[in-house]
Amino acid sequence: MGRILVAVALVMALAPATAIAADPPPGADISDSLEYVGRVPNSGMIVEGKFDRVDGRHVLVTTGRYGFRTYDVSDPANPVPLDSYQPPEILGADGYWQDEDMQIDKRRKLIIGALDPRHDDVDQTSCPGIGTLSAKNRNPACRSGFYVISYRDPGELRQIGDFVVLPAGHTATCIHGCRYIWTGGPARRDDLPALFPGVWTAFTPGERGDGRPIWVTDLRNPYRPKVFKQPIDLWRNDGATDYSHDVNVDDHGIAWTSGRGGILGYATHGLWRDPYTDRRRRARPWNPVLVAGGGVGGVNQPQTDFMHNSLRPVDGSTVASGVRPGGMLIGTEEDFTEPCDRSGRVVFSDISDSLGGEPAANSTPEQPYRMKALDTFHPAQDGGEAIDPSLGCSAHYFELSGSTLGVAWYGQGLRMLDVSDARDVRQIGYYRVTGSVEEESSNSWDLAWNGSYVYLFDMNRGIEVLKLESSTAAASVSRLRAVRAPDAEADRYAPVPASSLSAGALICPAFRSSGVVRASR
Repeated sequence: MGRILVAVALVMALAPATAIAADPPPGADISDSLEYVGRVPNSGMIVEGKFDRVDGRHVLVTTGRYGFRTYDVSDPANPVPLDSYQPPEILGADGYWQDEDMQIDKRRKLIIGALDPRHDDVDQTSCPGIGTLSAKNRNPACRSGFYVISYRDPGELRQIGDFVVLPAGHTATCIHGCRYIWTGGPARRDDLPALFPGVWTAFTPGERGDGRPIWVTDLRNPYRPKVFKQPIDLWRNDGATDYSHDVNVDDHGIAWTSGRGGILGYATHGLWRDPYTDRRRRARPWNPVLVAGGGVGGVNQPQTDFMHNSLRPVDGSTVASGVRPGGMLIGTEEDFTEPCDRSGRVVFSDISDSLGGEPAANSTPEQPYRMKALDTFHPAQDGGEAIDPSLGCSAHYFELSGSTLGVAWYGQGLRMLDVSDARDVRQIGYYRVTGSVEEESSNSWDLAWNGSYVYLFDMNRGIEVLKLESSTAAASVSRLRAVRAPDAEADRYAPVPASSLSAGALICPAFRSSGVVRASR
């Protein structure tokens, strides 16, 4: 009965959004190509979400500071809350941080939720992800790793097994259908070489090599996970082991790791020639083979070259003249270095001359290798906008549907790009809210496509549902005109990053607003 009462209370607190054709909120700028559908009440502090079908019901699984939450989205315009779960060890209702790229195992109906050491209400300067404490003095409350949560019954979430303790916990990614998990981040942990001797064989203190690589977990039995002792994605930053932020597995099974030093592609099965040994060997999830990628050209901050996440389209939805199918890589550069109009971009890279892995494996600070940029996009630099720097100007996560790339752009909101031609990327839609008495400013983190519907996940505003007024296929979006958002009035209450992404600083900084510091990526 107690569980039923909790579920009823949750449904009442999280009433579904209003139906199609709602008026955009005050302070909103929205292009004609997008229709504003509605906003899910009390859904703030969200980080991201993913869709699945469970017993014939269309379900949205989300994560945020509240832990985990499920919605019935059988009616895509009206998400209905089902259940919420906060791991009992987490302090406070909003203590979960951060699970930035939550994974779901659709076969076993499992959530893989990463836990960053900067969670809870501990003294954040004592966490090794931020501070510079020695192993002797580090705070044990700053644990990291991941949880496994079952959503087989999306109306009754439950934890599977114990928390998996790892030296990393910012993001977690499924490899081989979630039989293995790659976990990375966050950025800075100066005491890692002392804590894990022998791992940092190419560790360089200072500006290079100050980050966590990827740890691998065998999750074939979620009740008995096995963590491999040796991390992977080493030597990623011109020969130095550095910060591995996130991983995306393409439809051919290549795992692309993004972080400081660019984007690297790894084979996790089959026979490949290892560029470090020049010998053929079998690739494994715990011992992959570097096959492509490297540093990224065309970024605004080449001295840090921090790539946040990536995607390699292999279905022909995105092409470029002179580049064979599957030879293009999309990545976002996350950066808050001022001036704001030169912060993080979306970059489209040609991977052709990186194939085989030798260019990245042999890259050094003296002779660096960088992939060639086909095109880039930034609202100010490439979109011609006079953007408001108080709203934050860096790209974050993106999702591709057909030839339409939706990008969450922090304070610049949602941006829709026609990427059918990777040499001529165009903005064909936008949605952004500038704060007012009635509304909070955009602080957009991620999005998910549900047909032509777009679910925007905004840390401040929660879940907002929009609809693209065309198909996402190349033939449709190519007919939409290029647009740019109007000038926005300065918002003194907008969240701004509390630290930059310069070398050695925090990747994914805290956000400060009205005197309140909000932890971020």
